[in-house]
Amino acid sequence: MIFEPEHWEKPSPSEMLDFLDRPKATGKPTGSTLVFRKQLSPLSVYKYLVARFGQPYGFQTMAKKPQDSDNLFHWDYLLKAGDTWLHMQGGNRDVQVAVFGKRMSSKNWAKFAKALKGDFGRCGREMAAVGATLEKWSVVSNRFALIADACAGFHEVLTDEQDLPDFAPGKRRSNAGIKRYHKHVEKIGKRADRVFSASLSLDLITPVLAEAFINLVIFMTRKDELKRNPRQYEYYIRQPIDTRVFDLHLKCNYFTAGVDPNSDEYKAFKRVMDRRNHNLHGNIDPGKDAIETVYFDNFTPLYERGADPILELFKNKEAVFDVAGVLARYHDVHTFLIYVLGLIEEKPRAEIEMMMEEATFGYDVSRERPGRLFSSLEVMMLMPLKYDDELNVDWR
Repeated sequence: MIFEPEHWEKPSPSEMLDFLDRPKATGKPTGSTLVFRKQLSPLSVYKYLVARFGQPYGFQTMAKKPQDSDNLFHWDYLLKAGDTWLHMQGGNRDVQVAVFGKRMSSKNWAKFAKALKGDFGRCGREMAAVGATLEKWSVVSNRFALIADACAGFHEVLTDEQDLPDFAPGKRRSNAGIKRYHKHVEKIGKRADRVFSASLSLDLITPVLAEAFINLVIFMTRKDELKRNPRQYEYYIRQPIDTRVFDLHLKCNYFTAGVDPNSDEYKAFKRVMDRRNHNLHGNIDPGKDAIETVYFDNFTPLYERGADPILELFKNKEAVFDVAGVLARYHDVHTFLIYVLGLIEEKPRAEIEMMMEEATFGYDVSRERPGRLFSSLEVMMLMPLKYDDELNVDWR
């Protein structure tokens, strides 16, 4: 009856206890286990089992954390197929099937999957009824968290490289001195590559981080009229950043006050955002971007001070990197983020702060409700099990 799912039965509690107390097999194993991650959908199998046998009742189900999605296995069923026992359990993205007392070949597993999928059709109406009771959540990419993570990486590079290197050329009157000079130049050159990339990237992304934060707050706290009117919501989030900021307490719930344009936090934030276009478009301003002065007599360059040409090249680039300024602007944006959060009531503020840390979050479209679906850590158990997509078998 393994291949006749229409005849599978739900065991009684006493039969389940008898199953646990059964004599342990000796010698070679007589059962088989296969993990389905391609041929059988966890959703379809779950709806089928619930439609046939009610809510999960297996031993893994009883052992999992209640009211929590942070589990290795989320549901399981122990079933009788005639004299054979079946155990089916659902992980995050797979279904594990164990058959006790029978060695299953690859062809047997293909026959099993085909029979089970065939019985889905017989139970289609009941499965649809189960599906109608399920909450449907979209897994949404949290742009703010992704941008914040990238910024944190660039910030770490810059904070590690805040101390200026020694630009003194050192003595080069010996082979050893020349080798030290070469190593010194190579080290400073590699540092310059790291710092330039990190400083440019952080300076460009910092205003994007601020805008992503404002849009996240709007999404999480927007009033019902914005939820009901997608065009009005789209219009609002496309407004200039200062318009969005000053209208937060008007367009969103839970704000105890509006953003004060005269606050130090907002003034520093505005300076960062005003500087964005200059960086974004790669504008050149000889007054702001000058790093050194050189005089020419026809084609003869005359510098105001002498220096090692290579090391001086890297030294001048430090002014372009503007590490201190980049970090200051990044910190100003974070200070403004904290200021805005402080204007929000305590409970919704805690929810926003939690969502700020999630690379993805769930969104229930029918209820227009965001939420945290899973633990921030992805966990799986590695065991020497066979998987359906590893079997050399025709599944048709």
